[in-house]
Amino acid sequence: MELWAAGFNAWNQLRFPDGALPCDDEPEDISVFTRVLTDNVIDHVEPYFSYTWVHTTTPAAGSLIRIAGFVPQDHNALRTAADDRDDTAHPPSSKSHFVEASNGVVVAQECLHQYPSIHELLLSSSSNRQSFPGFPSVTQLVAYETGFAALSSTGQVWTWGDERYAACLGRDIDDASPAHRPGLVSDLEDLPTGPISKLAAGGYILAALTEGNDLYCWGHPGRSAILEDLSDRPSPVVIEDNDIADIGIGAGHLLTLTVDGELFVLGDNTNGQLGLPQVKSTSSWTRVDVGLGVKQSIAGVVAGPRSSFLIIRNRPD
Repeated sequence: MELWAAGFNAWNQLRFPDGALPCDDEPEDISVFTRVLTDNVIDHVEPYFSYTWVHTTTPAAGSLIRIAGFVPQDHNALRTAADDRDDTAHPPSSKSHFVEASNGVVVAQECLHQYPSIHELLLSSSSNRQSFPGFPSVTQLVAYETGFAALSSTGQVWTWGDERYAACLGRDIDDASPAHRPGLVSDLEDLPTGPISKLAAGGYILAALTEGNDLYCWGHPGRSAILEDLSDRPSPVVIEDNDIADIGIGAGHLLTLTVDGELFVLGDNTNGQLGLPQVKSTSSWTRVDVGLGVKQSIAGVVAGPRSSFLIIRNRPD
């Protein structure tokens, strides 16, 4: 498999030390999708503002983890504690499964505890921990600008966050279901094409994919609207009548993968994150030809705040 990337690269976060592109003392953004890493299996990609964390299956320097860019001190302390528990026989430890909203609040998926910051998470005796007892089993946890969304094993979606951006919650707020505690997004129940199978979030936009490959989005327009008709309730998003296989959302851009393997992008391209050279932004879904080989296909998409990643599958000869 291969990892291709485009976008913001000020800290060499798109250039892995053992990857396809050498690190640069004066790194520049990458404006076209470019191969940055190769491995037998690339099964987890976590992009942050200044670094990218990737889990693979081939050990390098005694670790299955590849890191590019600058890792902030608190992130490094948490990653080190988690990665010390990883080895070639096990996937990433659950302690490494944390998500951080842009306001600094962080939630650990292992126990669904919320902390004001990663520093507080590192303090096991933190008095600022917030717990959500009785919450259903979580299969995915995502963060947006001011809050979080969780997907349960039953396909239900729960949201919580800053009440000032209530549109991002996609649900009603009342005394029984306040903004700061997980509340069920009932509009994503009993959908025509089945339960929700995946979530994505970034900036002030959230998205949910059904098992039948329908896409729903909701959120707050933020500084400038990216999606037309974005509302405070999940609504279907149609991209040239395509079924959607995957979606990634950054701070100001979106990328989607169709069931037929086509890549469509939307939004800000200031740092080249859409893979469209000479274009600063696009206000309509635009198909991107990334120049795949005849035996290559896109297996998944991931968005960082100002970057985009494609997981490429190579068919055997």
